[in-house]
Amino acid sequence: MTQSPTRPARTGRTLAAATCVLLSLATVAGCASGSGKTAPAKAAAKPVELTFWSWTKNSDQVVATFNATHKDVHVTYSQITGGAAGYAKIFAAIKAGNGPDLFNCEYAELPNFVSQGDVQDISQYATSAVTSKFASGATQLTSLGGKTWAIPYDVEPQEFYYRKDLFQKYHLAVPTTWAEFQADATALHRADPQAKLVNFPTDDASTFAALAWQAGGTWFGTSGDSWTVNFQDPATRKVAAYWQQLIDSKLVGSDLSSSPALTADITKGNVIGMINGPFEAAYLSAGFADQSGKWAVAPLPTWDGTPAVGTVGGSSYAVTKNSKNTAAAVEFATWMSTDATAVAARVQGGASSALPADPQMVPVAKKSFTTPFFGGQDVYGLATQAATTVKPGWTWGPSMVSTWTAFTDPFGKVGKGGTIAGALQTAQAATVAQIKAAGLNVSNG
Repeated sequence: MTQSPTRPARTGRTLAAATCVLLSLATVAGCASGSGKTAPAKAAAKPVELTFWSWTKNSDQVVATFNATHKDVHVTYSQITGGAAGYAKIFAAIKAGNGPDLFNCEYAELPNFVSQGDVQDISQYATSAVTSKFASGATQLTSLGGKTWAIPYDVEPQEFYYRKDLFQKYHLAVPTTWAEFQADATALHRADPQAKLVNFPTDDASTFAALAWQAGGTWFGTSGDSWTVNFQDPATRKVAAYWQQLIDSKLVGSDLSSSPALTADITKGNVIGMINGPFEAAYLSAGFADQSGKWAVAPLPTWDGTPAVGTVGGSSYAVTKNSKNTAAAVEFATWMSTDATAVAARVQGGASSALPADPQMVPVAKKSFTTPFFGGQDVYGLATQAATTVKPGWTWGPSMVSTWTAFTDPFGKVGKGGTIAGALQTAQAATVAQIKAAGLNVSNG
């Protein structure tokens, strides 16, 4: 990967004074009655013990850095699997009463934990002095019902990654609209029928969800005390029809995002672009090092020329209902997201290119993640600008772990006899049933 960055000096960031008092070491000195001697000081209080579960790279180094610089709180870290398996483990642990104090929670999954009462409302600890540090797009995704449920770490607006050398070879202009994107895909196919502009991942419905979000889709909403579900609003249908046409015309691929076939196509230059969040920069750099200097990043094409994006991925830190040390857990979570030492440890060695939700931490991440792979391009500057165009109004549903699972089978058939429209219908029906089974009110939008 890339060189390990120089670790910036730690910036002092604390929570409210009340929290600091709760976490301070307690030493008491007194005078013995009538003795004229000073009584021995009491031993310092033991540090608060926290447990933290995460799947993100370098989390062990982040925890080690925290423990080395904090005496009042000690964190024990456990690495877990990402995705559905990891969430299943967290849900099971919380249900059994032995969940961790803190865990990594993707924005899409947070409402699931909130609706089940598995995480704590941390509003009294994550005061405005804390939440004001973060980009509005991140706080929007960690606030539900006027309460704060997690501390955000990153923001992941979709962007367009592309091979500069192959765009030049095929005389393609970097698309700024979806009409231009389709024109590029068509021209590329004519020049080389084996080549594809991008791959449409049929194992990752979150990519499509973000594209629907950009177009103005709203899959979930609330009306009174009921959830509404609608995966077939006009904007989503427009996006589905657009990508279905590209797939049917063989202008884009439809391989699994982690398949050897896709890796081989990118290696051979048969797939020359990719749509993903800022985190993708680190994966490309690590996975295709021999293509260093040949890639670039551009804003995602738009429908009408007005900059707008949805986000894909991105995560926060949530406190489980099992935790007895909420104040300390929020302090640690805030430190991970807003302290330069923590962010540098998270990014070092090219482990991550995620865009910090705290704008003050962007220069830290940028310094720690060198970009020779992108020809020295300021990828963080572009991602920061993209984050300001995240379209407001999107809400994730209360059972996204199950919703993504509902997409797995029908989405996997897209390009192989199945359609995106059919997958949306199937997943919506399953999602409504899942929400009802959870004891929540729900209706089709």
